[in-house]
Amino acid sequence: MGKIIGLVVGVTLLGMLFAGSFLGAFHQPEPHGVPVAVVAPGEQVAQLQAAIDQRKEGAFALSEYTTADVARAALLDREVDAVLVPQEGKLIVASAGGRTGATIITSAFQAAAQAQGRPLQVEDAAPLPPGDSGGISGMFYVLALVLPGIALAVLMFQVAPGLGLGGRLGVLAAGSLVAGAGNAWLADTVFGALPGRFGWLLVVSWGISLAIGLVVAGLRKLLGVPGVGVAALLFIPIGLPASGGPLGARYIPEWYAAVGQILPLGPAAEAVRNTVFFDGAALWTPVGVLALWGLLGLVLLALPGRRPQPSVVVPRTPVAA
Repeated sequence: MGKIIGLVVGVTLLGMLFAGSFLGAFHQPEPHGVPVAVVAPGEQVAQLQAAIDQRKEGAFALSEYTTADVARAALLDREVDAVLVPQEGKLIVASAGGRTGATIITSAFQAAAQAQGRPLQVEDAAPLPPGDSGGISGMFYVLALVLPGIALAVLMFQVAPGLGLGGRLGVLAAGSLVAGAGNAWLADTVFGALPGRFGWLLVVSWGISLAIGLVVAGLRKLLGVPGVGVAALLFIPIGLPASGGPLGARYIPEWYAAVGQILPLGPAAEAVRNTVFFDGAALWTPVGVLALWGLLGLVLLALPGRRPQPSVVVPRTPVAA
């Protein structure tokens, strides 16, 4: 009976971890320091910042830009999330960078313009494709790369436990490449959710799955089966909501977003998004985080594994005739 009670309690706590993590991150999205370029003199930008802060302090961080072209380039380079051109009554967003974020930015600045009796035209400089009009495919695509990475590392130890370091690296690299190619084909060619950059999407997908596989394999070798559980809990019920999911990291609690920046799922989603929709802009940081995770996994995989416990042989007692 004690084992059954422990099982029920453990399963309940696991469910509460998922619910608390996801609901805590997503139940009340609010902007935090969202960067917005404003094509106006510094004095006017300061006035606009003060007016915005009266509605929600710290929600948006306005910065001065000299021309609309420079500001638009900053938007497409992922340096800002929107561009406001007050003289033209125009707001430029990039929904491919996050549909929810673009909607929140649009609502906030339209409300501010209406309060001043001014119209505000909205332009989408990087729209989402028809195959992903809701803007949620990217995060689920990354999840579809994480799960094969975990499964590949686990099954490798089950199917071929005697492989050396080189063999394990070969299996992880080849398996991740195949998984990345299959997912990229579905996302680009079949569904059109992440279209137009198949080759680069394949490379990024391979890197994501390989980094996850290396970490899980390293933890599996170092800690045994519990290491897989540690990785799965860290990457999915913690890493997925901490990344911001379909909302984006700037719309969840700031402390949680800070955690998401160092876990692999958030940078992975950013790498996929920037590769497909922004011509590879701002890739150094997310790729660097993924590379560090992959390096960590490689180091763990190269360490000596757990020594098997010697089996105790109980001598047989001869039976008297």
